[in-house]
Amino acid sequence: MEDKDPKLLKGTIEDEVFHRSRLMFCIKDGEVKAGPENSPLSHLEWFEKEGWTAGKNIEEFLNNNIRGFYSPQEDRIYFYKGMGWNFDDRLLAEVMNKAEEVGEILGLNSDTEIYLGPKDDIIMGQKQEKKYVGKLKDIAEKK
Repeated sequence: MEDKDPKLLKGTIEDEVFHRSRLMFCIKDGEVKAGPENSPLSHLEWFEKEGWTAGKNIEEFLNNNIRGFYSPQEDRIYFYKGMGWNFDDRLLAEVMNKAEEVGEILGLNSDTEIYLGPKDDIIMGQKQEKKYVGKLKDIAEKK
């Protein structure tokens, strides 16, 4: 995502249906935090409400903390970082270490699929990368 305006990460009225359909989470300072259920908030709005971004550089906060969501309709979980929906090998390593814990905290089953990047292939007219990692049970077997 080229445009780095954090206002773009705040939800619009059109986003509320999507936001309410998913369960967001964050891995902040190594600890998994589940967002409120049936919430119209974006991640950034949730972080602000919790006071996690007060007095901080928002871009730095987003670069240093993994966030994502679980989509019950798809039985998929998405992980990403940054101002967009970024991922790299470092994020993959962190996901491999924390995915089981995220699954437990969110009450997911072992067949839940794990992806890096956003749910949508096109966001604001730009193609987005996405990577399938495996299922929660695959990660458990690799440990």
